Amino acid sequence: MILLLLFQVNVAASSIVNTAAGRNAVVTSLMICCGFVACWSLSEIYFFLSLINVYSVDYSGWFYHFTVVLLFLNSCVYPFIYAAKYREFQTGVRRLLIKVRAGAQVDSVTGS
Repeated sequence: MILLLLFQVNVAASSIVNTAAGRNAVVTSLMICCGFVACWSLSEIYFFLSLINVYSVDYSGWFYHFTVVLLFLNSCVYPFIYAAKYREFQTGVRRLLIKVRAGAQVDSVTGS
């Protein structure tokens, strides 16, 4: 029973990956995972070494601040991944920026 269920899940997953949209979703997910690992790994290794008393955390040091910047960068990197992968996302951002620019021009003309 369990083997049959696992086989069905495997067949369903392979049919999703065989489509272009499925491959694109898998590649995008891998990019997101790699970005997450790249941004969080240094910080976590740093704190793990501190936890096992190999290294003490210097909260005023440059390396600590660098790891904090990487953690913040993690939340900023996802829109760039989506912009690189999805044409619809690119056109949506362009439309949004055009509306913002048009609104700023109207406000500067009317003085409000």
